[in-house]
Amino acid sequence: MLFLRRPLTVNKIYFLTCFLGLFLLSVQEVHAQFLRNLLQDDPLDNSFNSRDDRPGVETNEELSYEEIVCRDRETFPTKISEKLFTSYFECIKDLDRIENASYIDLTYRIRRDADRLDLYLSGGRKIYICDGSKRSKYEHDQRKDPDWWMISRTSLSELTCPSDEILIEKID
Repeated sequence: MLFLRRPLTVNKIYFLTCFLGLFLLSVQEVHAQFLRNLLQDDPLDNSFNSRDDRPGVETNEELSYEEIVCRDRETFPTKISEKLFTSYFECIKDLDRIENASYIDLTYRIRRDADRLDLYLSGGRKIYICDGSKRSKYEHDQRKDPDWWMISRTSLSELTCPSDEILIEKID
């Protein structure tokens, strides 16, 4: 009876205090990763096995940008042709023309940006990209871009990738 006669705000405060106490007690039992990361004092403590870490894989050595691109270079789309226009806007008009033509033969297309068009054909896809006034056409047998391709496609010729080929030089 004494509990019911208290004012309503006191009952609310009492209820919230009990709820907060039970919540704090149950937090110690919870083993969720986000709480562990949020509440842990030492971020470098590796005494537990994180779910995001692959077991048995050492990540001591990181690959450089050039090593990653050289490793994945064979999976990149192949440049087929280049066409030079008088301006960037002429190149964009040509992409619009190619896109409109794809509606006629019902080719599946994705206009990723104003300066990029992907046409999905039965044997792969064709990628058209305007780099300024130059339109490049690529072919690729996969449905999605490989990692690092878009940011490295214009500088692939400048990379010095090691080759497994055996070079034979003739000595005179």
